Amino acid sequence: MTIFGMNGRFSYNIYLFGENDINVLMPTTLFRFTSRVFYRNTPLPERFSGHIKSQTFFQKGSHFLTTLLSPLLRYFCTQIIEAMANVGADEIRKIFQIDDVAPHSQFQIVTLWIVINVTDNIMHAATQGPLRMVLMSEEAFNTLKKSTVLQTECCCICLDEFNLNAERYILPCQHFFHKKCIMRWIHTNQTCPIHTNQTCPMCRQSFRTLKD
Repeated sequence: MTIFGMNGRFSYNIYLFGENDINVLMPTTLFRFTSRVFYRNTPLPERFSGHIKSQTFFQKGSHFLTTLLSPLLRYFCTQIIEAMANVGADEIRKIFQIDDVAPHSQFQIVTLWIVINVTDNIMHAATQGPLRMVLMSEEAFNTLKKSTVLQTECCCICLDEFNLNAERYILPCQHFFHKKCIMRWIHTNQTCPIHTNQTCPMCRQSFRTLKD
């Protein structure tokens, strides 16, 4: 699950992952969170939460996630941390339901990963210079090369491993991603996720090709 947001100077993508394919929980089922944040393409230290009952999270989830993300105060203001926590908590409430007779009650702990990629819009605009915004059409996207995944590799945007024999999409600069990840990324960020297209000649050619 991917969520996009913007709060003043910063924009962010929030990716939610879970290890159990369930969405109906007992009130006593426990959530456990791991958060990983990338800022300016640099990973910040991971954070691990304690356990919280699903029913309690539905009531106090925003506060719980704000506390989990509180070390980010050295990078961001309280307002953006609270905004990200509110968005994440709201999305989790949409994904899960609580039922006293949940069929999957054998799962006592549900582990969730929250991966957040934060972009500084002021710095981003400065690196873009005179480049105009690029909205990539489906037709232009279909010109990208595709290849089959033959070994364990991760998409650099969502950090999830590719399934073996799945398709990956390759920019002319040879960086590769899931289709849905690179389409959403370019619509939001307008740069290659690995390098800015101002600093990497091949990335610059990638976006020139997509515009043409």
